[in-house]
Amino acid sequence: MEPQADLKMQEFTSYPMEDVLIDLLNSLSAVKELSELQCVSDNEVSLIRKALSVLIENQDMERCSFFQLLDNGILKNVTGISVFEQSNTRQSPTSRQFKIGEGIIGLAAATRKLQHCHDSADDSRIFLGEGIEKSKLPGSIISAPVCTIGNELIGVLNVSHPDPYYFSDWHIRLLEIYKNILGQLIGNFRLFQQMEKQIQLRTEKLESAYQDITRLKDHYEAMSMQDQLTGLNNRRYFFQQIEMTLAGYFRYGQPLCLLFLDIDHFKLINDNYGHIFGDQVLVDVAASLKSEVRKTDVLARYGGEEFVIIFTNTPCDRGLQFAERIRERIGQLTWGHDALQVTISIGLFCLSSEDSYTSKLDFNIDSIIHCADLALYKAKKEGRNRVVLFAENMLENADK
Repeated sequence: MEPQADLKMQEFTSYPMEDVLIDLLNSLSAVKELSELQCVSDNEVSLIRKALSVLIENQDMERCSFFQLLDNGILKNVTGISVFEQSNTRQSPTSRQFKIGEGIIGLAAATRKLQHCHDSADDSRIFLGEGIEKSKLPGSIISAPVCTIGNELIGVLNVSHPDPYYFSDWHIRLLEIYKNILGQLIGNFRLFQQMEKQIQLRTEKLESAYQDITRLKDHYEAMSMQDQLTGLNNRRYFFQQIEMTLAGYFRYGQPLCLLFLDIDHFKLINDNYGHIFGDQVLVDVAASLKSEVRKTDVLARYGGEEFVIIFTNTPCDRGLQFAERIRERIGQLTWGHDALQVTISIGLFCLSSEDSYTSKLDFNIDSIIHCADLALYKAKKEGRNRVVLFAENMLENADK
């Protein structure tokens, strides 16, 4: 270095005590604000910009920039801020980029050591690049490598001032501390991002597993409510639905009709034609019953050759009509070359506020089923292939 430059350096390092104290306070303020900066941000570039704002606000630097190390080994300027900008104003970074080892920025990345350029006009480390004029470069530049705690290079912090020999030892000491804190901040941010991705991935897996379990649960619940032979709902479903239907009657006075249906002499069909043939009869009868009921009604296979229907919000006269229509429909079915026909017996129980016995019965699911079953028993006893409506005297006869 020439003697004149040496004299400038001596002037540069001799500060009054008052200036030293001011520099110290500014440095401490910058470090304090940076250490209090939360690593929660929209993205990494936004976080780095906030950190650069802290430095600009507390130090007399003209501009700060950050060159991030990309996967291809290039150091690219991703954000920057100057004293002429508001700290919350975004500025598009320049398109400048360096290879590791190229220029003072690349050298800081290659050596992992802070590089201080006192005068860019007389420094061989300065890399101009295409279209860059030396006269437009700042006078003083400091390039500080920013690494994680594990010494993984993140990028290079570049600060500048238009005057040569501007930065003091206080600036160097501050930036040594500042770059370390910035490295920890970015490292923690990346760690949090990885954790969030892992949490999101595991959450998605848990949600997917939960959906699979829910689907399986719904599937097995549906299977547990369905008769596998006929495809109708089963007895378990019937008991669930009749409970809700009774709740509608007690709350809103909605009438209902309960039908117990039994295929007449079904045992003889199995004995004479076999169980496979008997199963087909059950399937066809179930299909015919399904075609006769409304979507609001409840149809289920109660067990064996027995079926049950709940006609919701239906008065007794209409319930009798529905029951007779069903009986006639089943009587028209035929099977095989012999045109086998079957008949059904139906026990009907009606529940409405107009019935005379409603105040005498203890209405619950078991008692209602018992009443419908008594009507079915009477239909069987009187010759089958008929509909019998429950009457109160059936209870008296059943007790004898």
